[in-house]
Amino acid sequence: MDPLILLDQAVAQEKLPRAIAKKVRSRMKYLEAAVRRVEKASGLKYPPYYIEPVLPVSKTGGEYGQMGVLFARVIPTTLNGSVLILVQFTAALAAFGTKGTIEAVAAHEFTHYVELVRKLSTTDVVSDEVATTLYEAAYADSERVIPPKLIFSDRSLVSLISRKFKDVLADQALNKKVGDAWIAKDLPIRWVGPEDNRVKLPMGAVASTKFDPAVLAKVSQLEEKKGR
Repeated sequence: MDPLILLDQAVAQEKLPRAIAKKVRSRMKYLEAAVRRVEKASGLKYPPYYIEPVLPVSKTGGEYGQMGVLFARVIPTTLNGSVLILVQFTAALAAFGTKGTIEAVAAHEFTHYVELVRKLSTTDVVSDEVATTLYEAAYADSERVIPPKLIFSDRSLVSLISRKFKDVLADQALNKKVGDAWIAKDLPIRWVGPEDNRVKLPMGAVASTKFDPAVLAKVSQLEEKKGR
């Protein structure tokens, strides 16, 4: 998938300034490099990802004033009767995040991706009834993440994640930039609450999904370690 398709649509619809889109495009090299680093450190393929032009802002919490910005999220959805897991990176992160922050976010979301595959692939499917997954947005999912040291061989990457994330992303400089250059300028945002961050998936779709075999192998290793 083209990770910039929604960004281009937002510009065409005059919902996002061309200058912001140009800045995002010029800095995509940092996100692409971050994905490559994660793949090298994990030995696994990164899931499909895209740039979201509308900034999700939580109604509770407070990284910027009384608002919590959700800079990236792992989003499970369905496609052709199967589950498709996507990683959403915001245009604000791509435009204003430092190289280190973008790498930390990409790696952190990857741990959520592996954890979600673990949960979906080890669930006993008993019917086609709709069930709620355990997925929630980044500001509420600190307890649902696999420790990075269990996934990444790159110790400096593990250390970077540890420095950047204290339950949620701890980057006051990024929060300030986004507050001044995005929120204060009335660029597109979407208010979200906890009820907006739960995704319902048909269990039949979960059962029919063929997850990445390499990720399943990693999940199996983690399950074996946990059982010892």
